[in-house]
Amino acid sequence: MHVDTLVLDGSEVRSVRWEAGDQTGCGTVSVVFAAACVRRDVSTPTEAPPSRRASAWGHVKPLTLRLHGVVRAADANGGTSEQAEDLGDAIGALSDGEVRYAGQAWRTLPLPCHVSAPVTLSLRFRAGQEWAWRGQGLTMQPEADSRFFESYAC
Repeated sequence: MHVDTLVLDGSEVRSVRWEAGDQTGCGTVSVVFAAACVRRDVSTPTEAPPSRRASAWGHVKPLTLRLHGVVRAADANGGTSEQAEDLGDAIGALSDGEVRYAGQAWRTLPLPCHVSAPVTLSLRFRAGQEWAWRGQGLTMQPEADSRFFESYAC
């Protein structure tokens, strides 16, 4: 049995997309990871508790984090776009990131992760870009074809 934890620092983002939602002006921000840095803790059953745990570092791909109920920010001209768009500057390796939920700041997230309450996602990229979004919930579930690749680079 294993437990996977996403580590935002060191993960590589392929794209961030805005997906329009319902008529309330809310939508979903989807963060698509090219290589999500993951710590895998493996439980080794023993005859007597406690169980031993070994950790492996690696990457999981594909993996998408979805922040739901995000209010669309107005663009520079005062309007909003109804079409889904790619946030082109929000790509590359992360130097930091956190999810704020219920007064706590998480720099790592369990896989899978489901939060059904107001959260703030902030990402800082190694190239200097910083992005932050506030939403009403967060989900992250490895896809059926997601694979763990062991690596010492995380």
